[in-house]
Amino acid sequence: MNESTGLTQIIPIDATLPPRITLLRGVAPALSPDAFARWAVLCAANPRFHDGPILSVVSIEPDASEITVRRDRYARLAVQPQVHTGVRLLGVTAVLTASDAAGRVHVLLARRGEQVRLYAGLWELGPSGGVACPAGDTAELGFDDLLRSLADEIEEEVGLSPPVSPRVVAIARDHRAMSDDVVITGDMGSLEAASEAMRTSAWEYREACWIPLDTLAAFDSTNEIIAPSRGIMRLLGWIPGA
Repeated sequence: MNESTGLTQIIPIDATLPPRITLLRGVAPALSPDAFARWAVLCAANPRFHDGPILSVVSIEPDASEITVRRDRYARLAVQPQVHTGVRLLGVTAVLTASDAAGRVHVLLARRGEQVRLYAGLWELGPSGGVACPAGDTAELGFDDLLRSLADEIEEEVGLSPPVSPRVVAIARDHRAMSDDVVITGDMGSLEAASEAMRTSAWEYREACWIPLDTLAAFDSTNEIIAPSRGIMRLLGWIPGA
């Protein structure tokens, strides 16, 4: 069931169809004068901002699990909405679970740092981040490319190894962040081992914790979780519908 709530849209994906990403030919556009000026303001306010190559979504065909993207740059994403560029970041979001000795399933939630582009101080499923922009004349990316980007984000942001049995469950469209994330679930195995190995990055996450699924609705009622993550939780049946 496609769930749309204001600025967020969660589109279920058939896990049996491997995602296919077509990369259009061309180079990233240059910054317009207005975008350049806005980018300078952002960088002055936040030294963490750094321009670099990204993939921008052109179209999504969820029934066929197909996404078309083009090369772009982070600065053209970040200057929105003040300067409209039409850039939509292709990203990945991890939904990581682990079980305690009694078999009780927990899910990883992390609280965003103060220097991130959006949603500072809010909780989210994760880690998440942009899909790596390939070098050369690559024309197509697949599930393995998504998993490599996901593994990089997981290691960088929480210090964990990639999950087992990864599965695509949805695309989370965030019209505020101008991003489209492929949502991938994965099992981290032992909660004790995952908790001992976990470490949060210095600035992207203030903290991270494992929440029992049977208390997730209560956590949601007393903490502020970003809308895309709440939509994913509803899709998975972990919290009540809107």
